[in-house]
Amino acid sequence: MWKYFIALGLIVTISSCGSKNTAMKSSKAAKEIVLGKSEVVSYKSLGNGVASVSLKLYENNTFLFDFKSIPQPGSNDKPVVISEKGTYTSDGSWKTLNFVKPKFSLAAIFDAQYGDASHFTVISDDKVKINSSKPALPIWGVVCEKK
Repeated sequence: MWKYFIALGLIVTISSCGSKNTAMKSSKAAKEIVLGKSEVVSYKSLGNGVASVSLKLYENNTFLFDFKSIPQPGSNDKPVVISEKGTYTSDGSWKTLNFVKPKFSLAAIFDAQYGDASHFTVISDDKVKINSSKPALPIWGVVCEKK
């Protein structure tokens, strides 16, 4: 359970860093991405007390990643909210997600401690490769079921 608190603290710290100019540039770049009309692959978190997570891949090689942490009872923490658009490329069932200047650490969200190389691989600060043939994907330690 402590791992969740440490990861939440890391995400809060990372998301609160950076200048307003960087955030604006990131927002403008992400706004240029037009999401597709129909989903090709979709993952949604199962009920849990840690976070609500969804990842939707669209037919036009775009994706939407939504994340909202659930503060622990009795804490004064505010939820961490992340919503990122990006593009992806395919190599069979493997999809390489290209985030546009993410304001968080992909290595913290796609933590190798909760999933192995058959689920995902973090390639760089803005790219992660996921296996879309899996029935579930662990994101931030939360099981996200394929829809």
